[in-house]
Amino acid sequence: MKSSTIRKIACVLALANLISVTAVTGCNNKAAIDPSGTPEVTEEPAKSVTGIFAAIGKDYYVPFQNPDHSYCTINEGYGAPLREQGIGGCYSYAAVTSMQSNYLQKSGELIDINPIDIIYRIYEAPEKDKDGQPQYPREKFYLDTVSPLDLGGDALRVTGALCADPLNGYLISETAVLGAYNVTVKGTPTITIDDVKAAIKNHGAICLGINYKKDCKIVNGFYTQNHPDNVEDMDHIATIVGWDDDFPADCFTIPASQNGAWLVQNSFGPFWGNAGYYWVSYDTPLPNLISYSVTRDYSSAISYGKFPAGTIISTDVVAMLEGGKDPETITLEDISDSNDLTIATVFEKKGNVAAIGIWTTVPDQPYTIEILDGEFGKVLASTSGTFDTWGYHTVKLDTPVSVKKFTVVLKIAGEYFFEGGPSDSIRVSTAIRKTEAHYEAKTKPGRSFVKIGEEWVDVTDPTLISRLGKDEMGDKFKAAGTIGDPCITVLYK
Repeated sequence: MKSSTIRKIACVLALANLISVTAVTGCNNKAAIDPSGTPEVTEEPAKSVTGIFAAIGKDYYVPFQNPDHSYCTINEGYGAPLREQGIGGCYSYAAVTSMQSNYLQKSGELIDINPIDIIYRIYEAPEKDKDGQPQYPREKFYLDTVSPLDLGGDALRVTGALCADPLNGYLISETAVLGAYNVTVKGTPTITIDDVKAAIKNHGAICLGINYKKDCKIVNGFYTQNHPDNVEDMDHIATIVGWDDDFPADCFTIPASQNGAWLVQNSFGPFWGNAGYYWVSYDTPLPNLISYSVTRDYSSAISYGKFPAGTIISTDVVAMLEGGKDPETITLEDISDSNDLTIATVFEKKGNVAAIGIWTTVPDQPYTIEILDGEFGKVLASTSGTFDTWGYHTVKLDTPVSVKKFTVVLKIAGEYFFEGGPSDSIRVSTAIRKTEAHYEAKTKPGRSFVKIGEEWVDVTDPTLISRLGKDEMGDKFKAAGTIGDPCITVLYK
């Protein structure tokens, strides 16, 4: 079975599709990037859309005139700064816009997070020893053939960059994969126009995948796009900041079947589009919509598996496949209703644990988290639940737990993300070519385990992959020889 098929079963497609091929301007000197947070110089965010469309003829159409048919985060006071990227990195710029809009809506504060800092937490050119051999001291992606600022990325990598290492004090608290709008995508829930609108009202700006170059022109003074093939050639990430149900259907190079459009904030600066913004028709399929949230509620965090490389699946899902079930017919419900995977990681860091960060791979996927004293000792705390969306979530404990050495046990239905092992053949993309990077992961014996039957099996055990039923699947875990540590984060108060 091909690894691409396993990714579909694992419902990774929605996040994988958010790989972009564009990047930031600004400082291109790696030495100037402070990993704890580089101050970013931006213009103040717009407070109203009036100025954005002031130069457009009012005889044709004036957006946002009917509050019952329209909404804009900018008009509500939740606008994020307009930025200008360069060749790559739009995935980071769009994520930061979503984070800032969400935090401003929830806390009334415009936070300082620099997209370039996130990029350099993901990618780095390796240092070399005296013999000229590359060194990989941290868990991240290394390459020296292109600048990190020229590379694409995705929500998995943005989340990994911020799940355990605070940036200006902020940690990722949620990466919510909301779903696919106006299209059916394997492994992604289908959502309605009302779901998208509710997400914008509840979360602030949300990220969309788009090919901004196709069918995107100035029509009647408005920069607009109606691109019916957006699923096939998506190559860019931007953010939806509002909508207008009455935006004219004839204001697109390909006339729309209905009035209505999303207002999108791009990352090409104020001289692109309508002062940096443009309109995307409701007719355009949007395969992946994602929102990001950050928090300053935690003093520190620790994770041994930051960057998800793939998933392991439960024994009953393996049995379905071995029994001849077509992977394309495995549903979200098949995963959420399947048997539990039980996994564990032993941590040793003194403090008061207030929350655990975990991934879900489908909506409504049941989980139970237990914190055990020492190595698999008595239960200190336990919590269970589900989430409406799949993605990364912070699960708060009812009461912080004082720990020194402890074990986090996660029981979760169907499948779970692991970091995998080191690899020299991770494919990454720029706007003009693909290249390979070294991915560094640092699993070690005695730290992380998967429960098979009544036995806890170390993730470094060479028989584990076979015992999980993945021996014939040909995926990246088998190539690396280990599934690595599970992607679990411990957050301290």
